Amino acid sequence: MTGYITKADAGEEGETVSLKIPNREIASIFEDTVVRFFTDTVSSDTVKELINTLWDKDEVHAMEIISGLLWDTISYNDYHEDYYHAFLAGVFVGRGYSVDSNKEKGLGRPDILLKDKKNRRAIIIEAKKSDKESDMDKDCKEAIKQIVKGKYAECLKGYEQIICYGAAFFQKQVKLKLK
Repeated sequence: MTGYITKADAGEEGETVSLKIPNREIASIFEDTVVRFFTDTVSSDTVKELINTLWDKDEVHAMEIISGLLWDTISYNDYHEDYYHAFLAGVFVGRGYSVDSNKEKGLGRPDILLKDKKNRRAIIIEAKKSDKESDMDKDCKEAIKQIVKGKYAECLKGYEQIICYGAAFFQKQVKLKLK
């Protein structure tokens, strides 16, 4: 009712509906709040360590760090794909990298595109929410297929290193697979 978020589709009905931020002013306020939350909640050393493990292609250690962050930041009510996507974006924003979230690249919109312009390298992360823990491997593979099929990396001309991850989330766990 306050206008901070609105239904994305006025005709959509049911227990779960898609929401959107109605304008740039509200989006700016929301982004500042999300950035402040992650800055206050997640130490910069932890994020730096996470980013370094992603650049180093160390899936196991990256999963440990992200799972730890999930335990520290989310509620059991937050288990939705959009939340995990926003969680990743929030972790990376304001850390010295260019972060694109759901911006058109290739034939689709990758969930997270982390760009290190100075070193001409990028990380693409496509996130999926798994319905059960045993689906996490399958969902990681599906995320990687989406990256390939959507040709997300092909739009990064001039980048010498492009690392792609499929991520599957189940409750407070994450599974990462490197393409």
